[in-house]
Amino acid sequence: MRSLIIFLLALNAFYLVWSITFNDKYIDPPKTKEGIPALVLLSSKAASSSNLKANKNCFTVGPFNTKKTAQLVSNEINNAGLSSTIHPQKTMETLNFLVYLQALSSKEEAQAIVKKLSENEVKDHTIIESGPYKNAIALGVFNDLDKARRHSEYIRFMGFDAKYTEQKKPKEVYWINYDESFGSTTPIMQWVEKIDPRASVQRLSSACNF
Repeated sequence: MRSLIIFLLALNAFYLVWSITFNDKYIDPPKTKEGIPALVLLSSKAASSSNLKANKNCFTVGPFNTKKTAQLVSNEINNAGLSSTIHPQKTMETLNFLVYLQALSSKEEAQAIVKKLSENEVKDHTIIESGPYKNAIALGVFNDLDKARRHSEYIRFMGFDAKYTEQKKPKEVYWINYDESFGSTTPIMQWVEKIDPRASVQRLSSACNF
């Protein structure tokens, strides 16, 4: 029995040496089984993602005043085979510029100042009767900042401490994030001009995080 075991061990050793030395048709066993996906290391996935980001540039363009316009521009980007996302942004819209005299302690005091303004031929004046400017005196509303500034200087020249302030209201605008291959140039501004010639937007570089 012992001789048989020794013989079998020697035979296995001989076969192993022969397979390594003389058999040039040896085939490595398959690394995957049919129907079962191969495992991929997380580090390999991260490296692949980093390579993709390194090969593209990302931009944001806006602001667009309406979501409809932003969506039409985004459609043009997608039709060119590029990725894009739309995100809203809360902002404040300038309505106009108010020239005024600061609020007085009572309406009677405000009326006394109005009388002096009239004597100096300042015709455009109104006492504000409610709100944060109650008992202040409005001296005109202007759409242009320079006009508001010049009018306030004119009132000060006559001896009244006129000021001006920007009046705003909440507004929502829209930005588009998109990417493009490194070295390529997407005619984004031409698309914007075609869709809405009145749009005033800018294109800025951004992080590729979408």
